[in-house]
Amino acid sequence: MKRIAAIWFALAGAVFAAPTLGMAADDGYAAGFYTRGVDAASYIDQGGAVVDPFYVPAKTGALLPRVSLAIARDDNVFLDATNQTVGTTISLAPGLLAIWGRPADNHVYADYGLILPLYESEEGLNDQPSHLLRLGSVYRTGKSQIQGQVGFRRLEDVDTVVGARVAKRDLSADLGVEHRISGKSSLGLQGRAEMHEFDAENYLDYNRYYGAGRLYHRVSPKSQMFVQGGLGRDDPRQPEDRAAAADFYDLSLGVRGKQSPKFNAAGRVGYMWRRYDEESRDDYAHWIASLKAESAPFGLATFTGELYADIRPAVDADAVDVVDQGVVFGANRRLFSERLRGNASATFGQIDYSGGAVPEGGGLDGRTDRYWGFSVGVDWWSKERFSVGVAYSYMRRDGDVEGSAETRDSTSYEQGRWTLRASWNY
Repeated sequence: MKRIAAIWFALAGAVFAAPTLGMAADDGYAAGFYTRGVDAASYIDQGGAVVDPFYVPAKTGALLPRVSLAIARDDNVFLDATNQTVGTTISLAPGLLAIWGRPADNHVYADYGLILPLYESEEGLNDQPSHLLRLGSVYRTGKSQIQGQVGFRRLEDVDTVVGARVAKRDLSADLGVEHRISGKSSLGLQGRAEMHEFDAENYLDYNRYYGAGRLYHRVSPKSQMFVQGGLGRDDPRQPEDRAAAADFYDLSLGVRGKQSPKFNAAGRVGYMWRRYDEESRDDYAHWIASLKAESAPFGLATFTGELYADIRPAVDADAVDVVDQGVVFGANRRLFSERLRGNASATFGQIDYSGGAVPEGGGLDGRTDRYWGFSVGVDWWSKERFSVGVAYSYMRRDGDVEGSAETRDSTSYEQGRWTLRASWNY
């Protein structure tokens, strides 16, 4: 599930990624890991005392190592509504990005990171390492570009959509092709395959397949708009969960590039229609979005915003869909000197369990949960490649806001987290 853990990690997990906050875009898939991914390699070609990375010189490539030590203190590690458990964790997170070629040209990359639990105060926490692996390549010609990536992630942490602490494995593959057909227009094809598997048997394992076509049109020297139409399939792997199987179609408008010297936006907004294999289920439709924007109007501070909405099988419910939608706002600013930076973010979201008619006992269909949270932190960079950071993040979820008081009390929770981090990057 693309949005699984992404929102909480944008608040709490971003603390762990604090050494790179505001420097590289987060793609959601790598959320929670201390890595810039292949985007980090672009800093090889840029100067600067703060972000200039360490790398092993090669004729056309580089090796970019990293390591972080994080101490976290949670006041509700299991998101329990009535019996909050305070927990402390200490984790070591090493990683390595290898790239052959330059990001602005043809290149191949491999990025591996892991989180090693050194200490956990609660026995109920998973003590297995978390892993992230991404392999990818970009090939460009005068008029065409082909890029692909495969990724694997094994991770346990808080899941905002599920509303619980989960351990899961994700496998994904992406392929994109683009060809310029005129001075202002180009055509593109996008493909994605996902596999989602949970350790707990009470969660739904499923696969997602998606393909889309795009038509781009240049509206300024550095930005484009596009229209996208796609179709896909959500395919649960357990026979007893076939009621969640569905074909879906979407149509959206999008933008990418740098719209002005101080503003850039990328992503799309549109509509999705779903048709279920289960004849007793009604077709369903809802708006979707994945749009991010960044602006630095005054030079000293960078402001970010994100709008998101997605429809997925509800992995924690009985054969219904979940619609996760919300906004995230953030700011990053240097404080007194370039090496001292402050950051803050806030998120507001809503989760609707929907999907039309479901068999009797369908459970959560029609329920609405809302969540909100914030994060504040300070990061200090040494002259070279070492940094330290401290941050606090908070998340609250109000369950079944339109239901009974008893249900709201049993499904609502809040969690705060303090994190102290030390990192050596590249």
